[in-house]
Amino acid sequence: MIRRRSRNRVNATGRNETSRFARLDYRILCSNAYRALSPNDRSLLVELLMLYNGENNGSLFLSVRDAAHRMGIADLSAASRSFDTLQVLGFIQLTQEAYFRVKASNRSRARCWRLTWLAGPGRKAPSWDFIKREPEPKTKARKRMERGQKALKTFRRARDSGKLPVLDSDTMSPFRRELGDAPVLESDTPNHENGGLQPNSSVPDSATHIAIPWGAGATNYLFGWWQSDWSPSLSIWIVGALISASNAHEMRERKAA
Repeated sequence: MIRRRSRNRVNATGRNETSRFARLDYRILCSNAYRALSPNDRSLLVELLMLYNGENNGSLFLSVRDAAHRMGIADLSAASRSFDTLQVLGFIQLTQEAYFRVKASNRSRARCWRLTWLAGPGRKAPSWDFIKREPEPKTKARKRMERGQKALKTFRRARDSGKLPVLDSDTMSPFRRELGDAPVLESDTPNHENGGLQPNSSVPDSATHIAIPWGAGATNYLFGWWQSDWSPSLSIWIVGALISASNAHEMRERKAA
């Protein structure tokens, strides 16, 4: 337990041995070259950055097949195109070509890459090649770049003026309506015909139509699925008539006796 706690402690730079992160500078995210990248291109850039451990820039080995698997795509040609796009726009540089030999003394390897915004082997300074590069005019990448930069510009303008779309929306009132308010109070029903009285805010239970389901618990009414509101009165009248007829029959029998 003590060893685990000591491993999770941060050092003087605020880092520990069990936590890492892939850092993308805002200069990268806001550049024209990055805004021209497709989702597959951006995914590949993150996967290459995950291979960087702080000392191995220039020795980032990643094949097209492994890159496609890591990106979550099945098309190897799409992964290959992403490698080409990142090279053309200046995000990565090829340091070693692929080497495949079937010999006991040699070992196969994939292509090796370097990220241009990080220091390279032999204390090579970052080149930031992508800062000065843009896609060719009248291409899909160019249109993607223009749309992305336009969206960023709109966001910055709204943020600086304090009028972000979400904060400036009047779709819903910020105050919750009291639960006691009845919608009928907003009605213009009162007029001279009903004496200007406000209508009732609630309607009592009505027995106009009573549902009688078929099946379990169903009755033998002849009125079908719905029972009219006068059926209880009719039942009482029938019961009363039967009682009266029974009493009259008893009276006749007594007189005859």
